[in-house]
Amino acid sequence: MSNLLKRLDANPLITPDVIGPSRPDFEVVCTLNPAAIRVGEETLLLVRVGERPIAEAGEVATVLFDADAGEPKIIRLRRDDPDLDARDPRAVTYKGEGLLTSLSHIRVARSRDGIHFRFDPSPAIFPSEPSEAYGCEDPRVVCLDGRYYVQYVIASTLGVGTSLAVTDDFRTFQKLGIIFPPPWNKDVAIFPEKVGGSYVCRHRPYKGYLNRPSIWTAYSPDLLCWGRHGATLSPKPGTWQGERVGSGAPPIRTDAGWLDIYHGADESGRYCLGAMLTDLERPERLICHSSRPVLEPQADYERTGFYGNCVFSNGLVALPDGTLTVYYGAADRICAAAVTTVEEMIAAARDEL
Repeated sequence: MSNLLKRLDANPLITPDVIGPSRPDFEVVCTLNPAAIRVGEETLLLVRVGERPIAEAGEVATVLFDADAGEPKIIRLRRDDPDLDARDPRAVTYKGEGLLTSLSHIRVARSRDGIHFRFDPSPAIFPSEPSEAYGCEDPRVVCLDGRYYVQYVIASTLGVGTSLAVTDDFRTFQKLGIIFPPPWNKDVAIFPEKVGGSYVCRHRPYKGYLNRPSIWTAYSPDLLCWGRHGATLSPKPGTWQGERVGSGAPPIRTDAGWLDIYHGADESGRYCLGAMLTDLERPERLICHSSRPVLEPQADYERTGFYGNCVFSNGLVALPDGTLTVYYGAADRICAAAVTTVEEMIAAARDEL
């Protein structure tokens, strides 16, 4: 089952060393979790780029965006400070407060063949608001009414939510604001067409006292105000998707239903991909989902990195002949891709393969 998505021989496609930082005193540490779309003869990836201040010997450098100053704020801490807990390379705790070691923005990468990419020189979406103090992350992109809408994760001391931006040319982007607010809602993927006269999206509220993180479906008249929420898929304890599930790229309409390539994580934090089908007229209603992963971390670049044993996809390109190229982040560090077909993923969702 794990070989249904066939990894490209060219993997990894994008690594941190192929792109320069946004400022000279920073270094790029990860290029991951790209949104993907085909525009004309080009494949475009909207890549999450994580960068951090260059630390001196014996110190930890953390960073956040200071909206009042209009620029990143660097905080340098001594490693031997008794109030510092720096065991996690992604974040530290200082005097009980959590601080991230990197700041993410979103950058456009372009390709004629879907394999070899070149980055635009400047960030496409960069933190600018207090709600984005810890970065702009994990975008999805969809074309609606001739415009391109980018859903991206925002993080700050307020929590984790999702904002929306729009572009006509992938050169300039207009931020439209928060569509799913903190304290924790992410993995938002807007459908590529209306259903019953309304826009539709997947989203993923975080866990609470009674629930595990699950995929929900919601409706909107205008892409900004979302309601009519319905639970679609929940984790299955004791399985590869036992701790959480979340949506991936915008779903694909098929005769069998809406096809989603989604992610799931088990209780150890190991991330895999799966496939599911939902009703065309009521996409909150689940038809079926794969009981085994369609892609699981097996390659070295998927097992070792910033966060190991992780494959996470929020971008794919579907061609008219039914070929799917799934672009994904591996080990929270690099971008890779694998190919399959719509029919194979439908069969996988039905557990026929």
